[in-house]
Amino acid sequence: MNQEKPKIACLPNGPYYLINSQEKKLVENLRSSKDENYSTIAGIALCRCGASKNKPFCDGTHGVIGFKSERIEKSADPKKRDYKGQKIIVHDNRAVCCHSKICVKTLSTVFDVNKKPWIDPDADNVEKLIETIKNCPSGALSYTIEKEHKDYDNKPMVTVSKNGPYLVTGGIELIGETFMDGVSQEHYALCRCGASKIKPFCDGTHAQVDFRD
Repeated sequence: MNQEKPKIACLPNGPYYLINSQEKKLVENLRSSKDENYSTIAGIALCRCGASKNKPFCDGTHGVIGFKSERIEKSADPKKRDYKGQKIIVHDNRAVCCHSKICVKTLSTVFDVNKKPWIDPDADNVEKLIETIKNCPSGALSYTIEKEHKDYDNKPMVTVSKNGPYLVTGGIELIGETFMDGVSQEHYALCRCGASKIKPFCDGTHAQVDFRD
């Protein structure tokens, strides 16, 4: 039996709303003036302003601090770039990188920010390179061998990373949001410090503002 996938709604100037089921359920202890019961879908409000005192849950602080959910500025370079090797092509969209540094820590032979170009697909084993790309939490990295691979068979899950973004996997739909060029919609990272310039996505600013959960 296939389980219904969750969805995430980004409420304007407010929290993320994680909806685990579209099935309407009876709201107990609430009735109308006509003595009728109410039913609605249930969800969980997750803080994305960075200021809730009950993280990861929203406590309404976004209204007190005047949190704005619109993107502050568009990325200067939102397009996907290709790095061609003999056996594999690595694709990267720097604009949506959440700077987890998994790629440079795991495979520094291929990913080296001190070199130009910073990705050398031929510098190490292809299998190791593919595994590293699959572990990219933001979906900024993908690869092509015969066809492009950017979506993987992950379990639907929202993980609250330590002092960082919400890491979303498993193709959870992000309602009404536009993804950047070439970026995976199967796994992505959502800002929860409130300071990203590409909201709702994480751009690594949590490290600059010293966000703590």
